[in-house]
Amino acid sequence: MRKTLSIRWKLILSTFAGVLGIVSGLIVTFQVRTYEHMLAELEKTLETKCDEVLTVLGKDGSPLTLETLLAVETNYRFSPYVYFYQISDVRGRLRMKSSNLGDATLPFPAGLRAGVSRVLIENTAYPGGGSEGELVRMRSERVRAVSNWGAEDLLVQIAVSLRPFQAAMHGYLLHAMESAVFVLGAVLFLLWFITTRSLRPVSLLTRRASRISATNLSERLPRSGTGDELDQLAAVVNDMLDRLQRSLHQMEQFTSDAAHQLRTPLTRVRGELDLILRDGVTEPIRGELERVQEELERLSRACGRLLLLARLDQEAQDGTLFTDHLNLEEMVDDLMEQMMPLAHEKAVELRRGPVSRVEVRGSKPLIVEALLNLLDNAMRVTDEGGTIEVSLTASAGNATLAVKDSGPGIPPDEQAKIFRRFYKIPRERLDADEGTGLGLSIVKAIAEAHDGAVDVVSAPGRGSCFRLSLPSNGTG
Repeated sequence: MRKTLSIRWKLILSTFAGVLGIVSGLIVTFQVRTYEHMLAELEKTLETKCDEVLTVLGKDGSPLTLETLLAVETNYRFSPYVYFYQISDVRGRLRMKSSNLGDATLPFPAGLRAGVSRVLIENTAYPGGGSEGELVRMRSERVRAVSNWGAEDLLVQIAVSLRPFQAAMHGYLLHAMESAVFVLGAVLFLLWFITTRSLRPVSLLTRRASRISATNLSERLPRSGTGDELDQLAAVVNDMLDRLQRSLHQMEQFTSDAAHQLRTPLTRVRGELDLILRDGVTEPIRGELERVQEELERLSRACGRLLLLARLDQEAQDGTLFTDHLNLEEMVDDLMEQMMPLAHEKAVELRRGPVSRVEVRGSKPLIVEALLNLLDNAMRVTDEGGTIEVSLTASAGNATLAVKDSGPGIPPDEQAKIFRRFYKIPRERLDADEGTGLGLSIVKAIAEAHDGAVDVVSAPGRGSCFRLSLPSNGTG
């Protein structure tokens, strides 16, 4: 079965995903705006440098002054940016370029149409190749100027390497990512802390609710008194438990009263039948009366067991049971000695398996009743020549009584049902009146009343092993 996330982690992860989306959006917005701002500043610088060139061109038309300007502008020692200058006519004939271009030239912008004064800004390949994929930002401006070359239309081009620009953007992104990791880590921790603290009352309610069962319905969920949603939920659950406890008490009282009411007339009828049978009733009436007597015996046993179950339910809830310190090893030996004649009568081998010396605290009559029910169940399902083994082991604060038989076993789909009240596994070889269907449910009730458990390990054709586990006080 696929394990799902807890509500706590669903809240944490869903909120964190939202924060992650917001932070990612902020980083993208910051990068885009920084990119646009830095690019605008770079283009403004290109415009300023182009204006300086145009100013020099219009001053006495002195090429020497222009050469000096280009030499100065391309030799800034402390600037991360490298600028390239080129002046040509509109037909592409080169008039002048900066020395850092070497043999390379800036490409002629096809986007400038002849006769129209305009500016074109574009990215182009680095002059002379440069590093793989390296670009420059180039401003091309068509102007009318008078110089030593005469009055003509000139194309002034200024380009700047984008390597420092890209390095700066990468640095900004890296810094933003580092800051985002720190912020997201802090947010995740805060989300975990706040969510865990907020859901702590839910964990407390869960733990308390898990301890409530049919044996301790008097327990209630704690209320904080704040009147919040959890407090309201606890109030609703407690009210439901009150109603459930009253209903269960009514059912237990009804079961107890019904069993008491039936017991007296059944006893009276059995007495009358005994008197009639002693008077020498002739066949076939005697046979019919004896069958009625057997049925009355079965009903009497059922009433007695119903009374025991009602007592177990009531005393387990009141917490008034189980004050005896019991030596289970001695109990096992005594019960096996009592059951040995019945085992010989049925030609079944009753043997003692590994038995440890261990003590438990509980009710001796009830534990004896549980073990007798397990032995009686094993006797009824074990054929002649079969074996029944009783063992007692102690481990990790528990004592485990095991009754293993060589009977027909229990089908897997029946194993979860056999501890229900009045449930009997259909078997053709068993008589219809054999057993009341209450024995194993009594064992289960006794185990739970002692804060223990009972289970079965079985397979068709391989017998069954019933294990009664009880909290132990250690070895005797």
